[in-house]
Amino acid sequence: MRHKIPSRPHGWMTLGGGMLSLAVQAGQAPPASAPKVQEPTAAAAQQQLPFPLRFGARSEWLAQKQAVLNQVVLVPDGATFLDEIRQWTIDRRWPVLIEDDHFTPLFLQSFAPERVFRRPSVGVMPAIEARAAAIEGAAVHAWLPGAASMKEALAGRGVPSVGVVLYDPADAAWPAALALAAGRGQVLAPLPGSWGAPNDQLAPDRTTALGDAVRDAVAATGLAWNGLGDEVDAVTICRSMAGKGTPGERIEFASPFGPARRNEPIATTDALCRIADGRTPRRWAIAGWIFGSEVRSAYTAMCSLFLVQKTAWLNDCVAYPSNPGARLYEVREATDVLAKSGFAAETIRFSPGGVAAWRQRAAAGWSPDLQFINSMGNMDTFTILQDHDAKVREIPAIGRPMGLHMIHSFSLAAPESPICVGARWLDHGVFAYVGSVHEPMLTAFVPPALVAQRLSAGVPLLVAGRWLEGEGDRCWRVQTIGDPLWTPSPGLLRGALLPAQPRDGLFDLKPAAIEAVKAMDAAPTAASALAAMRDMSRLARPQLVGTVWTNAMKAGVAKESAPTALMPLFLWRNLDAVAQAIELIEQPSLSQLDLMWSLAAAPLDAGQVANRATIETLVRHPRVPRAWLDMTTVRANAIRVLGNDAYVALNRAVLLSLDADERAGVLENLK
Repeated sequence: MRHKIPSRPHGWMTLGGGMLSLAVQAGQAPPASAPKVQEPTAAAAQQQLPFPLRFGARSEWLAQKQAVLNQVVLVPDGATFLDEIRQWTIDRRWPVLIEDDHFTPLFLQSFAPERVFRRPSVGVMPAIEARAAAIEGAAVHAWLPGAASMKEALAGRGVPSVGVVLYDPADAAWPAALALAAGRGQVLAPLPGSWGAPNDQLAPDRTTALGDAVRDAVAATGLAWNGLGDEVDAVTICRSMAGKGTPGERIEFASPFGPARRNEPIATTDALCRIADGRTPRRWAIAGWIFGSEVRSAYTAMCSLFLVQKTAWLNDCVAYPSNPGARLYEVREATDVLAKSGFAAETIRFSPGGVAAWRQRAAAGWSPDLQFINSMGNMDTFTILQDHDAKVREIPAIGRPMGLHMIHSFSLAAPESPICVGARWLDHGVFAYVGSVHEPMLTAFVPPALVAQRLSAGVPLLVAGRWLEGEGDRCWRVQTIGDPLWTPSPGLLRGALLPAQPRDGLFDLKPAAIEAVKAMDAAPTAASALAAMRDMSRLARPQLVGTVWTNAMKAGVAKESAPTALMPLFLWRNLDAVAQAIELIEQPSLSQLDLMWSLAAAPLDAGQVANRATIETLVRHPRVPRAWLDMTTVRANAIRVLGNDAYVALNRAVLLSLDADERAGVLENLK
């Protein structure tokens, strides 16, 4: 049975910005040096707001009171990350990244700081048994030095909690837990146990046990938690767990579409934070989920806390049937709403041309801050043109950190699989994501126009992407990944931007980069090229990285610096330079190859890749699994540039390097 979508929005969805602004402006904050930060005092006005707007207003208010230093501090490891967050104060904070060659340049490109500092390591992380206390201590110190816990620190500052962050100190996602607790003023609580890996599906008893464990962990904080609008409206789970559960007989798992078929999944984030009132299930909080490496989890939190969103792309699926129910999901009205709220918003329809037009955008630079995608398909395909499924490798490498609302049945079915649509978005740098783990039917999603209305009123994306009322809010398959308190907004949610503040132990990369480039030019070696590239690549100036790369290539010393140069060269949009770097990396990763193929696919289609070395690199580096797709894309252009005999010889060598299954796929599809 299909769930009917209301013909007009539920009551709270139609609220404009007026009441929200009233709630935010009502509070008079004390000076930064005062012991309390005190929430807005117009309690009556706030109580009139539905809960999504109340905690959206609370997050906005707090962000406006916390100034941001116009700097980024790069640290080499988790121990130094922990210590750098400890340097935050109640009124001043700044982005901190665990430095890497993919996410760091991406973040810096968007944040564009006045100064970038690098900090040397402070040593090793505390032992596991002492780590939780160290993490809690760092968050507490940023709020109220000397307090015993985040709950006590918030009480001392006069700021009630709006959420709880659950984490496992032994899990790699702990940096996100620390940053979001310290950055948003949330209580930290442990969530121990083994709950599977992101691609897994929990059995019914384990699904129930996880829900109980989350409830018990939140209840143990002593905060009021069991209803929307109390002290815990957001629960952020920063650790590995199964992305899917299996509903049992519990009332909380009753779906809007009747009983699920045996062993069919529900989204874990939708199954959590639910309770039964007699025979009626209800939600007591919105769950978000962050998982992955220390590097990626730190990046995810910093994007949520510090980036301003300016551009939005919204694309329709022309494969949807032409009926009133499907038309409700068209994005044009959502585009208008976002434009009125300050976004540079654009509606995109990839028709005619489909994949070719998609590839052209990818080659030119896929760079929205916020994206709405309406699609159809499976875990490894998506539809952007009537009766034409694009493969997962068409997911473009992105040029800016991005939030994503993707109406697509299976995009998050296996968020760590290389053949999963959602996994590729996350690997490329999407930091907040509303998607689905299985076929939910279109009506499980909130229509884009309503999501946009909610966002423009200050409601966080992961909240705006849930129905929250009526039968549509029963437990089902919409997954919410990221910080549940992140509200995309064109410049409204970041506090005052203050000048960078150097301090002892921080090394300014701009003068260091200038000196390193001079040293490389004077004596080009592998070591001097790597030093120059490490510093220059962190300054968000891709064209300058291109100059350093060109000089290193001419001197024959670029090999060691190729991984570091790759992302800035991609942001420079220089396919030949990216191919040079790929050729020098002994075993390029899938994400690294995606950078090259995102730039290459459209010009290959048009027969515009003329550089012989670039063509050879593309032929030698198809992405697996399903290498035949890239080999098909490059084939015609390669024959024109290399000649048929040279292409066949090179292609044969690639074919012999593949395993038996991949070879069979190539032979089947390249007949």
